[in-house]
Formats: sequence, C-alpha cells, structure tokens
Amino acid sequence: KQWYQRRVRAHKVVSEQELKKLPEGLSVAASAMFAVNPCTAYRMLEDFRPLSPGDWVLQNGATSGVGRAVIEMCRARGVGSINIIRDREDAAAVKSELISQGADAVFTVSERSELEQFCRSNTPHLALNMVGGRETVSLLKCLGEGSNLVTYGAMSNSPMVVPFGPMVFKDITLNNYWMTRWTRRFAGSVAEASMFEQIAEWFRTGKLTPTPHEERSFFDHEEAFKSAFKRKQLFVVERTLKDSRAGSSDFLVTL
Repeated sequence: KQWYQRRVRAHKVVSEQELKKLPEGLSVAASAMFAVNPCTAYRMLEDFRPLSPGDWVLQNGATSGVGRAVIEMCRARGVGSINIIRDREDAAAVKSELISQGADAVFTVSERSELEQFCRSNTPHLALNMVGGRETVSLLKCLGEGSNLVTYGAMSNSPMVVPFGPMVFKDITLNNYWMTRWTRRFAGSVAEASMFEQIAEWFRTGKLTPTPHEERSFFDHEEAFKSAFKRKQLFVVERTLKDSRAGSSDFLVTL
C-alpha cells in the first residue's frame, strides 16, 4: 500500500513536449500498449534491411508483446515469420495460438535440427534477438549470407554468445535496438508520425491486435500481480471508477 501511495497520482502538470497524441479509433488496450511493443516491432522490421513480400524473418521470444506484434506485422506485409519459443508443457497449444495469429512456423528451443532444416529452404536474412545468451547461436546458424542480427533484449540474463564462423564466413552484421533511444532522437518527426499512423491503421483494421491481457480495476491489484507473469495486466481507470468499492475508504488506502 505504501508503494502505491508513493507512485500513483490523480493529476500531473507536464509540458506539451512530454505528451504524444495517439491516433483516433483505438481500443483502450491498443492505446495502452501502443507506444512500446508495436513501435519496437515496427522499427526493427523497418530500419535494418529492406523487406519484400516473400522474405523471411527469424525471431526468438515469439510469445512476448514484441514477438506477437512482429508476427502480425510480417503477415500484414506478406513477409514470412519463423518463430522460436521456450520448451514448455503447453508448447503444442502455444504453437497453434501463434500460427492462428499469423506465424508461418514455430519451433521450441530444443527443436534446433527442425529449425535449421526449415531455414535451409526458407532462409531468413533478418533475425530479432530478445533472449540473448547461447540462444543467439541458433539464430546465427539459420541466417543467410549478408544478414542482420538485431538484439533488443537479454531475457536469458547471460552474455550473448557470437561464434567466429557465422560472423566472418556469412558476413552477418550485429545490430542493437532500444525504442527509448529512437524516440529521443525522432520525437515529433515525420518518421514517428508515419509509424503511428501505420500501426493505428493495422489496429483499426484488425491486422494488429493487443497482446493477450486482462483488464482490471485498481482494487484487483493483488490478483493482477499474481497473474502478471502469465498474462499482461491493464489497470483501467474507467473500470475502477465504476467499481462498487470506489466509494469506500479502501480506495484511498490502496492508492
């Protein structure tokens, strides 16, 4: 409760430069998620090498918010996506879910031989690396000559492993990406406005969907924290104000 008292406020005075106007016609969930994951996916697909219909993109961390946005954006652009997920008991169900979302192929991290075989006939030249660590090797082995490997996360919490062979003999370029840095450089630019409008159009037409989530009242924060590692949690102000508990003293204590 003290954590909330220090960090939740009803009003804040900011300068115009600190705010961004979102495009119209978006759902609450799309608006809440708009500025980070979809924009990160968009820029990585846009900035490092030209992609044409029929090309292939390889990524790990495919169930993340960025990973799901990459899948749907690739589908919208006619680009194939090859996706890697962690080994898990419900892997078959997760594969089916991602394929229904637009993924062309999904492999677990232990299905390395199947992944490499698939990439021989569907060779990607752009790989997006959220995991880091030794899993980077799997991406490098599958890339074609003259490819780009873009790292934007380190979920493995381990140093990234980059073998000498793929780097030299396949002429692979290592890139990195951080959405915050891009925003600082290009805030208010034509590039940012164009990106916002394209992403909004995909949301409005259903080609892009919000990350699976649960919308909650602030009063349900304890349950939200318990579920945070299973599904994204959104606290919705309107739902909180309509909550029957909003008139009680508990509301003030929680905030």
